[in-house]
Parts: sequence; structure tokens; C-alpha cells
Amino acid sequence: MRITSFAYALRLVQVGTIILAGSVRAWPQPAQLKTAQAVLEKYQQALGGVEVITRVQSETRHGEVEAIGMKGKATFISHAKPFKSLFKVTRPDGQEIISGFDGSVSWSVTSRGASIDKDTAVEAVRRDADLQYALHQPDYFQRLDFAGVADFEGRSCYWLHGTTHWGKDNNQFYDVQTGLLAGYRFQSDAASSAVATALFQEYRSFGGPLVATKMISRTGDRVQTFTSTSVSYEPLADSIFDLPKAVKALLQ
Repeated sequence: MRITSFAYALRLVQVGTIILAGSVRAWPQPAQLKTAQAVLEKYQQALGGVEVITRVQSETRHGEVEAIGMKGKATFISHAKPFKSLFKVTRPDGQEIISGFDGSVSWSVTSRGASIDKDTAVEAVRRDADLQYALHQPDYFQRLDFAGVADFEGRSCYWLHGTTHWGKDNNQFYDVQTGLLAGYRFQSDAASSAVATALFQEYRSFGGPLVATKMISRTGDRVQTFTSTSVSYEPLADSIFDLPKAVKALLQ
């Protein structure tokens, strides 16, 4: 599963997911596209095209987080370069959660201290930090097949089904009309392998490829919504992604 480098950060701060019961309901409308490659190419064009996607070499996002059971809104800021990311959430009570990936180490720092993610396959973390994932999706799969047209959250979507190199089941859904990614249903990359769903909505342009400004994740009766309020592509220094001293200490 890939939700952009931003989504990688969401996973690190334990964004909620949903367990779906039952099979995907077939949509009566016949498919217009017939292969996974055709669906992915339509998605690239819907985002703005290969050239526009390729131009993005740095990304900074600001936004807000809402969650059932959390009073008020949290805020976030994320920074990303190809295969590197840094994500900071400030909760309504002022507590901070910081997480990142420097290209080889996935880490987080909370009020409880620093930790290194040893449960998730490194290739999965690297994929989630791939700033141009829309151009590289098949590279992360043992196989990724066209599964037809299906109903996903009430929308007619092209359904791609695959298995990642690290053995996780993955389903991707692309809106038949727009070609844009509507959501994922997938096995979590964490040790639990729980079935998860992520939704992508309200696409906008901030001078680069279209961006899903609203991302929803659910687990059981929990719902978390991340809303991006700004996205910029100013160059970022590599030093932003250096490991914190507390994380370096764990490696030593």
C-alpha cells in the first residue's frame, strides 16, 4: 500500500484503519480499461502527467487532524524527499509525535522516548517514502493484476489486486470516471497484518500534481481524518532528515 510519503508518516503515528467484512461487490458497469498498466497510466495522467510528477523532488505539507475521542484538532507538518520523510504531529494538549525515515532507518519519538520500527519490512517503509510512487507502483509487487470494476465506498472503481514483495495482500481502487485513486484495502505492513482501508478525497493542485487533501483512516469504531491545508515544493536540505540523537543512541 502506498499513500505517498505523507501516508508513511500517518502509519508511523498509528493512523486508524478499518477491517472490511465480506467480498467486494461487483459493479454492473462494464470495464473500459482491461489491464493494470492501463489503469495506472490513466492515474498518472489524471494527476497531471509523468513530467509533472517527476518534477516534484521535495514536498512540505501543513494540515489538521481530527479523530473520534480526541477533543479539538491536532496539527501536522510533513517534509519529504525521495525515500526520506519527516512528520510532526502536535496534539491539542501540546504533546508532540515526531517520526521519520532517513533512507534506511524508520523511527519515532514520543513523550515516552525514541523507538525504531523493527516490525515493518524496510522495503515497505521505503515504498511509503517514494515521493514519486505513482510512477513506480509495480516495482513493489510480486504481481499486480487487473481484477475488474467494483464498488468501493459507493463509487465505480477499477480494482487492482496484488501481493507485495514482502507478502502482503493489497487492493487498489481507481475512480472509473476520473482515473484518480479512491482508496486502498490492504494487509497492514505491521506485524499484526490486520486488514486496513484508506480513503483519498478532495483532490486539488498546489502547483504540482493533484493532491488528495482529505485522507480518512478507520479502525473499528475509530475514525481519523487528515486534511492538508497547504502543499509546497520548495527545496529541502538533506539535514532535515538526519536521525535525532536519541535514535542514534538506540543504534549504538
